[in-house]
Amino acid sequence: MASEVSQVPVIGRDIPWTMIIGQVFRVRGFDPSDTTIGADGQVHAESAVRPYGYLLVESPILDQQAVLPICHRDDFFLASSVFDEPKVAYVVDEAELLVTYVPEHKLPDGRAASPWHGFHYVVVPPGTLERYYEVGDSMHMAKPAPEKLFGPFVYEGEIRVQANPNPQL
Repeated sequence: MASEVSQVPVIGRDIPWTMIIGQVFRVRGFDPSDTTIGADGQVHAESAVRPYGYLLVESPILDQQAVLPICHRDDFFLASSVFDEPKVAYVVDEAELLVTYVPEHKLPDGRAASPWHGFHYVVVPPGTLERYYEVGDSMHMAKPAPEKLFGPFVYEGEIRVQANPNPQL
């Protein structure tokens, strides 16, 4: 994915964070960069100034794929729990892994203003992303309602990748 990352816009650099808050993306790839998860389950970043890793995402709200930097260790851990776990990685091919960026509190530029993670993940049946954005004459483009897919957002305690086998749009 590293070569793909250099060829697409990066959220936070080329696309403002404010433009993607609450929007829903299909995850197409995961680049852990130099970040690892130790035997103790702790996320270990190679650099304190670079993102933990990157997601390659797509959505009808953009005209091309984009790179979503992972800036919080819990968001990295959740992405890794899908892509690095052989029993779960199939979902990227057989289902859809969706992500939305909804921080608990945000700065005026859209960046997270709380210590909690800002990405929320859900596994849904194929085609859900398109159905979500087609519903009600594309109303979710202007007024996102990601809770319909992701359920209530969890910021503290047990966070995990959700599964929604029958989204009610």
